Amino acid sequence: MKIIFIHGYTSSPNADWYPNIVPELAAKNIEYAIPTLSGGDTPHADDWIQEVHAEVEKVQGPVILIGHSLGTRAALLYLEKHPMPNLYALILVATFNNSLENAKRKDEQYADFFTHEIDIKKIQSLTKTRIIMHSMDDESIPYQQARDMTRDLNATLLTYRDRGHFSDPENYSYILDVIQNIVNMK
Repeated sequence: MKIIFIHGYTSSPNADWYPNIVPELAAKNIEYAIPTLSGGDTPHADDWIQEVHAEVEKVQGPVILIGHSLGTRAALLYLEKHPMPNLYALILVATFNNSLENAKRKDEQYADFFTHEIDIKKIQSLTKTRIIMHSMDDESIPYQQARDMTRDLNATLLTYRDRGHFSDPENYSYILDVIQNIVNMK
Protein backbone atom coordinates (compact mmCIF):
# COMPACT_ATOMS: atom_id res chain seq x y z
CA MET A 1 0.00 0.00 0.00
CA LYS A 2 1.22 3.48 -0.86
CA ILE A 3 -0.14 6.89 0.06
CA ILE A 4 0.00 9.65 -2.53
CA PHE A 5 -0.54 13.13 -1.15
CA ILE A 6 -1.72 16.02 -3.32
CA HIS A 7 -0.82 19.28 -1.62
CA GLY A 8 -2.83 22.47 -1.85
CA TYR A 9 -2.49 25.84 -3.50
CA THR A 10 0.99 27.40 -3.04
CA SER A 11 1.99 24.52 -0.77
CA SER A 12 4.73 21.90 -1.13
CA PRO A 13 6.10 18.75 0.54
CA ASN A 14 8.05 21.08 2.83
CA ALA A 15 5.05 23.07 4.07
CA ASP A 16 1.99 22.63 6.27
CA TRP A 17 1.90 19.26 8.08
CA TYR A 18 3.86 17.23 5.52
CA PRO A 19 7.26 17.51 7.27
CA ASN A 20 5.63 16.23 10.49
CA ILE A 21 3.80 13.29 8.96
CA VAL A 22 6.76 11.99 6.93
CA PRO A 23 8.81 10.63 9.87
CA GLU A 24 5.69 9.05 11.35
CA LEU A 25 4.88 7.23 8.11
CA ALA A 26 8.50 6.12 7.76
CA ALA A 27 8.51 4.78 11.32
CA LYS A 28 5.40 2.72 10.51
CA ASN A 29 6.91 1.48 7.21
CA ILE A 30 4.11 3.08 5.23
CA GLU A 31 5.15 4.03 1.70
CA TYR A 32 4.23 7.50 0.54
CA ALA A 33 4.87 10.13 -2.11
CA ILE A 34 4.35 13.87 -1.94
CA PRO A 35 5.00 15.23 -5.40
CA THR A 36 5.92 18.89 -5.73
CA LEU A 37 3.15 20.20 -7.95
CA SER A 38 3.99 22.97 -10.38
CA GLY A 39 2.61 26.42 -10.94
CA GLY A 40 3.12 28.23 -7.64
CA ASP A 41 0.60 31.07 -7.54
CA THR A 42 -0.88 30.12 -10.92
CA PRO A 43 -1.23 26.33 -11.05
CA HIS A 44 -2.96 24.50 -13.87
CA ALA A 45 -5.15 21.48 -13.38
CA ASP A 46 -3.79 19.56 -16.37
CA ASP A 47 -0.22 19.94 -15.09
CA TRP A 48 -1.16 18.70 -11.63
CA ILE A 49 -3.07 15.75 -13.10
CA GLN A 50 -0.02 14.75 -15.16
CA GLU A 51 2.29 15.09 -12.16
CA VAL A 52 0.02 12.98 -9.95
CA HIS A 53 -0.29 10.43 -12.74
CA ALA A 54 3.51 10.11 -12.89
CA GLU A 55 3.44 9.05 -9.21
CA VAL A 56 0.45 6.73 -9.56
CA GLU A 57 2.06 4.89 -12.48
CA LYS A 58 4.94 3.85 -10.19
CA VAL A 59 2.61 1.95 -7.84
CA GLN A 60 1.69 -1.71 -8.30
CA GLY A 61 -0.44 -2.25 -5.18
CA PRO A 62 -3.26 -0.40 -3.43
CA VAL A 63 -3.19 3.40 -3.19
CA ILE A 64 -4.59 5.79 -0.63
CA LEU A 65 -5.04 9.15 -2.34
CA ILE A 66 -5.07 12.15 0.01
CA GLY A 67 -5.77 15.66 -1.22
CA HIS A 68 -5.60 18.83 0.84
CA SER A 69 -7.43 22.03 -0.12
CA LEU A 70 -6.95 22.60 -3.87
CA GLY A 71 -5.39 19.13 -3.85
CA THR A 72 -8.87 17.75 -3.12
CA ARG A 73 -10.14 19.13 -6.40
CA ALA A 74 -7.02 17.85 -8.17
CA ALA A 75 -7.60 14.38 -6.69
CA LEU A 76 -11.16 14.29 -8.01
CA LEU A 77 -10.13 15.61 -11.42
CA TYR A 78 -7.40 12.99 -11.54
CA LEU A 79 -9.77 10.13 -10.67
CA GLU A 80 -12.29 11.34 -13.23
CA LYS A 81 -9.65 11.26 -15.96
CA HIS A 82 -7.71 8.21 -14.73
CA PRO A 83 -9.99 5.84 -12.82
CA MET A 84 -7.73 3.81 -10.53
CA PRO A 85 -8.56 0.11 -10.15
CA ASN A 86 -6.09 0.01 -7.24
CA LEU A 87 -7.64 2.92 -5.29
CA TYR A 88 -8.00 1.66 -1.74
CA ALA A 89 -9.19 4.89 -0.13
CA LEU A 90 -9.80 8.54 -0.93
CA ILE A 91 -9.30 11.16 1.78
CA LEU A 92 -10.19 14.79 1.14
CA VAL A 93 -8.90 17.26 3.75
CA ALA A 94 -10.46 20.76 3.74
CA THR A 95 -12.35 20.06 0.54
CA PHE A 96 -14.11 22.12 -2.04
CA ASN A 97 -17.55 21.12 -3.23
CA ASN A 98 -18.32 20.50 -6.90
CA SER A 99 -19.58 24.05 -7.56
CA LEU A 100 -18.13 25.95 -10.49
CA GLU A 101 -18.46 29.10 -8.37
CA ASN A 102 -15.15 28.09 -6.79
CA ALA A 103 -13.42 29.22 -10.01
CA LYS A 104 -14.01 32.81 -8.88
CA ARG A 105 -11.89 32.43 -5.74
CA LYS A 106 -8.36 33.84 -5.53
CA ASP A 107 -8.97 36.17 -8.46
CA GLU A 108 -9.34 33.13 -10.72
CA GLN A 109 -5.69 32.09 -10.24
CA TYR A 110 -6.78 28.46 -10.29
CA ALA A 111 -9.98 28.75 -12.29
CA ASP A 112 -9.09 25.89 -14.62
CA PHE A 113 -9.60 23.45 -11.72
CA PHE A 114 -13.31 24.33 -11.92
CA THR A 115 -14.21 24.28 -15.61
CA HIS A 116 -16.82 21.53 -15.26
CA GLU A 117 -18.67 19.57 -12.62
CA ILE A 118 -16.88 16.33 -11.86
CA ASP A 119 -18.68 13.04 -12.49
CA ILE A 120 -18.93 12.11 -8.83
CA LYS A 121 -20.79 8.84 -9.50
CA LYS A 122 -17.77 7.64 -11.47
CA ILE A 123 -15.52 8.32 -8.48
CA GLN A 124 -17.93 6.67 -6.02
CA SER A 125 -17.56 3.40 -7.86
CA LEU A 126 -13.76 3.33 -7.42
CA THR A 127 -13.60 2.75 -3.66
CA LYS A 128 -15.88 2.15 -0.70
CA THR A 129 -13.62 4.18 1.57
CA ARG A 130 -14.23 7.87 1.00
CA ILE A 131 -13.45 10.17 3.91
CA ILE A 132 -13.73 13.93 4.20
CA MET A 133 -11.97 15.80 7.00
CA HIS A 134 -13.04 19.41 7.53
CA SER A 135 -13.04 21.88 10.37
CA MET A 136 -16.01 24.09 11.12
CA ASP A 137 -13.65 27.05 11.61
CA ASP A 138 -11.95 26.69 8.20
CA GLU A 139 -11.25 30.25 7.10
CA SER A 140 -10.51 29.31 3.48
CA ILE A 141 -13.22 26.84 2.49
CA PRO A 142 -16.57 27.02 4.28
CA TYR A 143 -17.67 23.91 6.17
CA GLN A 144 -20.82 23.72 4.04
CA GLN A 145 -18.67 22.81 1.04
CA ALA A 146 -17.47 19.71 2.91
CA ARG A 147 -21.05 18.81 3.75
CA ASP A 148 -22.01 19.18 0.09
CA MET A 149 -19.14 16.96 -1.06
CA THR A 150 -19.88 14.41 1.66
CA ARG A 151 -23.45 14.13 0.38
CA ASP A 152 -22.42 13.99 -3.27
CA LEU A 153 -19.67 11.39 -2.75
CA ASN A 154 -21.63 9.45 -0.14
CA ALA A 155 -18.53 9.78 2.03
CA THR A 156 -17.86 9.75 5.74
CA LEU A 157 -17.46 13.26 7.16
CA LEU A 158 -15.07 13.76 10.06
CA THR A 159 -15.90 17.14 11.56
CA TYR A 160 -13.47 19.14 13.67
CA ARG A 161 -14.11 22.43 15.43
CA ASP A 162 -10.66 23.98 15.81
CA ARG A 163 -8.35 22.80 13.01
CA GLY A 164 -8.81 25.78 10.70
CA HIS A 165 -7.80 24.94 7.15
CA PHE A 166 -5.74 21.96 8.33
CA SER A 167 -2.57 23.82 7.31
CA ASP A 168 -0.84 24.05 10.68
CA PRO A 169 1.99 21.57 11.27
CA GLU A 170 0.33 19.96 14.31
CA ASN A 171 -2.63 18.83 12.18
CA TYR A 172 -0.56 15.90 10.93
CA SER A 173 -1.67 13.82 13.91
CA TYR A 174 -5.34 13.95 12.89
CA ILE A 175 -4.51 12.88 9.35
CA LEU A 176 -2.16 10.19 10.63
CA ASP A 177 -4.93 8.76 12.83
CA VAL A 178 -7.24 8.41 9.83
CA ILE A 179 -4.47 6.82 7.75
CA GLN A 180 -3.68 4.38 10.55
CA ASN A 181 -7.34 3.36 10.82
CA ILE A 182 -7.50 2.69 7.08
CA VAL A 183 -4.23 0.76 7.05
CA ASN A 184 -5.45 -1.35 9.98
CA MET A 185 -8.63 -2.22 8.02
CA LYS A 186 -6.61 -3.80 5.23
